[in-house]
Amino acid sequence: MIAHDTRPEPVSLLFNVSQLLKSEIGQSRSYEFAGKEALDLGDGTATDIHGHSKFTLTNFDILASISAAGRLHLTCARCLEPFTTPIEVQFDEEFVPSIDIQTGLPSGVPVSDVALPISPDHTIDLGEAIRQQFLLSMDLMPVCSPGCMGLCPTCGINRNTETCLCPSQEPANPFEVLKTLIQNTEQSQ
Repeated sequence: MIAHDTRPEPVSLLFNVSQLLKSEIGQSRSYEFAGKEALDLGDGTATDIHGHSKFTLTNFDILASISAAGRLHLTCARCLEPFTTPIEVQFDEEFVPSIDIQTGLPSGVPVSDVALPISPDHTIDLGEAIRQQFLLSMDLMPVCSPGCMGLCPTCGINRNTETCLCPSQEPANPFEVLKTLIQNTEQSQ
């Protein structure tokens, strides 16, 4: 007996919204998505991206309500080992048409600093919006686990996998000078 994969074929993060742009204000369309390609996050990548989007036509643009999840492939800031972690985001994003759907001329919609453009062929690319939200949701200093001991500052060994024989260094105490100053003052009196 041959097992069949019943999961839907992954679709891209591109959606043609030309029919929605021709609809009445308030109309909406909903889509499930699963990205085939990894998103570059600079210091890592996001894969297995999937989720749900709802596009609603407003009087000036399309409002997208997006719920997305995926897996982040990052490098630990303490031990420099690669690790993978799940991520989930929910957000709303505005998309402004660049071409008027009725006339084919440049859109008269005011330019916005916060809205993303709809391409001239009336396609919305969720990839950039999801990439930005993943970046905002990531830790500034990603660590593989809260208990990661990192690298030894002396010999560079990964203290999570090997035992370091270097003597432990006490962190410099900036108040040590005050302690000796107080002791000297007490001895003077």
